[in-house]
Amino acid sequence: MSSDPRRSIKVAHVLRSLDFGGAEKLVLDLARFQRQRQDVESSLVCCAGLGPLEDTARSYALPYVSVGGRGIPHVSVLARLIAVFRRERPDIVHTHNFFSHVHGAVAARMTGIPVIHTKHGRAVSSLAWSPALRRRLYRLADKIVVVSNETGEIFRRRSGVEAGRIVVIRNGIDFNRYNGPGRKEVLGAFGIAGSAARVFGSVSRLNPVKDHATMIRAFGEVVRDFADCALLIVGDGPERGAIERLVRELQLESRVILVGFTNDIPKYLAAMDAFLQPSREEGLSLTILEAAAAGVPVIATPVGGTPEIISNGETGTFIPVGDVDALAGAMRSFLAAPEPFKQMALRLKTEVETAFSTSRMAECYRTLYLDVLAERGKR
Repeated sequence: MSSDPRRSIKVAHVLRSLDFGGAEKLVLDLARFQRQRQDVESSLVCCAGLGPLEDTARSYALPYVSVGGRGIPHVSVLARLIAVFRRERPDIVHTHNFFSHVHGAVAARMTGIPVIHTKHGRAVSSLAWSPALRRRLYRLADKIVVVSNETGEIFRRRSGVEAGRIVVIRNGIDFNRYNGPGRKEVLGAFGIAGSAARVFGSVSRLNPVKDHATMIRAFGEVVRDFADCALLIVGDGPERGAIERLVRELQLESRVILVGFTNDIPKYLAAMDAFLQPSREEGLSLTILEAAAAGVPVIATPVGGTPEIISNGETGTFIPVGDVDALAGAMRSFLAAPEPFKQMALRLKTEVETAFSTSRMAECYRTLYLDVLAERGKR
């Protein structure tokens, strides 16, 4: 390779799929930004098929390929990954979350390519029956990136990976996407009457760890006192059926709107008066960053990297995990006196625009790529 540090670095991002999720969206945005800057030539490799974000990858003009879905499980994926890496000859294989790492890191090592692994979430539960094997697989990475200090400490403690191989790079977003109109269009489309309506909302995969049940139960308490409220839930996933049943059980069908999967997150955030994130676990929440960029007040649980984004009472509001009464109380406080919440949202927007931009994230990754290549004697 050339000794020129500004030479374009060829990176293969390895994901499980292009299904709807925070990690997948983040990787797509990172890869697009890298290609736009022309200092990192990014492509996508999916181990378990494609998904609804394929259209986004296509619109971003990102090269992508799927190596899963047929043949002998694991073995066929590994063989196809090796073939892709030999054909494309990336400088770096960048794996995202554990499933893609198991396949991508092994294939990269077999083809002599350095590996960077990003752990987007907080849990360290894969291969729980064999911590030694899990540790060995993580050691296939030259460096492991975590998205928050808290995530990094938990990962180091549970995985056994030495601290010197762990790097913190916080998530970033493109703030220019969150300044457009959307409220009137969304309210009208879902029959939410009048500009006086107050809309609580969330954006996430419908997964048990996001704890939509606590959100819906708290909302059910609030609407007893405030008749002009609605709850907008954006996203899809395995919990959709359970969420729909709970909504029917609480007789909230006319108040709770399940949008499903959408790529137009900024439009729905623009329709929200307050953003709810009662998660039981987080890495570093991309959707909280998106809500902040849109200027929406945030009510959330202080899990994972969220306290690294929000200061309670200054830039957002924290409630305990699983506490229906506390969440309902925070929602009532917002409805009774929204101005302090709006001021916190303005302060949060200012802070995240500095610390959590896509530009900053991409530059941190590029520096890491160069460091790993230098350590390997490849640059």
